[in-house]
Amino acid sequence: MTGKLFGTTGVRKVYGTEFKLDMAIGLGKALGTYLGSGTVLLAHDARTTGPMVEDSLAAGIMSTGVNVVRAGLIPTPTLAFMTKYGGYAAGVMVTASHNPPEYTGLKFWSSTSMGYTQVEETRLEEIYNSMDFQVAAWNELGTDGKMETAVKSHIDAILAVCDADLIKSREFKIIVDPGNGAGCVLTPYLMRDLGCKIVTINGQTDGHFPGRRSEPDEESLGDLVRMINNTGADFGIAHDGDADRVVFVTESGEVVRGDRVIALIAQHMLKSSKNKIIVTTVDSSRVLDETVKAAGGETVRTPVGDIQVAIKMRETNAIFGGEACGVFIHPAFHEAPEPFLTSCRILELMAQTKRSFADLMSEIPVYPLLKAKVECPNNKKEAAMKELSKALPEAMKKTVDILTVDGLGVFLEEGWVLVRPSGTEPVIRVTCEAPTQEVAESIMSDAKGTVERIVGSS
Repeated sequence: MTGKLFGTTGVRKVYGTEFKLDMAIGLGKALGTYLGSGTVLLAHDARTTGPMVEDSLAAGIMSTGVNVVRAGLIPTPTLAFMTKYGGYAAGVMVTASHNPPEYTGLKFWSSTSMGYTQVEETRLEEIYNSMDFQVAAWNELGTDGKMETAVKSHIDAILAVCDADLIKSREFKIIVDPGNGAGCVLTPYLMRDLGCKIVTINGQTDGHFPGRRSEPDEESLGDLVRMINNTGADFGIAHDGDADRVVFVTESGEVVRGDRVIALIAQHMLKSSKNKIIVTTVDSSRVLDETVKAAGGETVRTPVGDIQVAIKMRETNAIFGGEACGVFIHPAFHEAPEPFLTSCRILELMAQTKRSFADLMSEIPVYPLLKAKVECPNNKKEAAMKELSKALPEAMKKTVDILTVDGLGVFLEEGWVLVRPSGTEPVIRVTCEAPTQEVAESIMSDAKGTVERIVGSS
């Protein structure tokens, strides 16, 4: 476990109460001290606090003698991509990802394009807490530069590794919903360059996220679904605030879970790959395991978080991986979430097979999967999870196995349930899956009731 600053991925806190500008200055000093020298690439998403937090962060870094280059308002994957291919010592994205607009935060990326590991985050936090920072003299301060070509460089690299001509030949009609976030500056332009006919909704960057919640899911994407139904579009693409997540919608208006998309793409990648490893997190559907196994591959599970997936992918030399929430990692391209190349891979499949997205997804079964949140103050999470480790298996019917890779997974004769404390919000998340809706609802009722009882008494 990291300390109080870092959560599942980076730092994410409510601006003004939990996150203040002196934290950004301190983390900048800590990063500069940790690196010692070199240049850090900085960027921000559309949040109202982004430029101000970035200024504070930049001041902290430059005070140590380390240089900064600012790429402006871009998606997180673009920042990670450019950190690697631009040869930077590190990259920092000012973002709170899919969290509500009052949150802000920082996500750190290494020179390889992988997010900082827990070991690296812990070291940063130790330096931050010690306040033993490297201090540069007035004439040795870091410099402050600009980069204005990050998005174009990222798009050009994507076009170079996908079959752009094949996609162009189909002239797909696509609805793009960036959710007023950082995806506004990239996805519509990438799709245009692929010869697609584009309609964009929530396409202006706005840190208040007026169009919809920043987290793209079935509940928040009603406008996108209606637009697809009304226009006869072939495909829908939706992003979260910093566009490291992507959720796809079929031409029939179905919002497709990310683990099923991983299964679809993996199924086709495994046909031509010598390595057969696909990596996903503990909360993905068993459909993924079954699809990968049928295609001659093997699924490896990790704790929740794109960095956990990336670490395991590097360890196993996996060909593809991701999370059910809409994270997809293509390690041959780079080691960060890559929603834009993923969109292209699906369009390639549609073009190659001359089949619709809904038709392709019909190959991947759907098991009912339910999710819920139980409010729990951060300082009560540890005690609640300790009690749940005993109470939950006892409360569930016909428990056959228990998994503690990340949170508490209870496998039943029919279905499974995963209970884990959020690393980004004061909640405990409950996820369950079963062969039928009725069984899934029964599991969720038992599990959520148990979590609420334990949280209430702790």
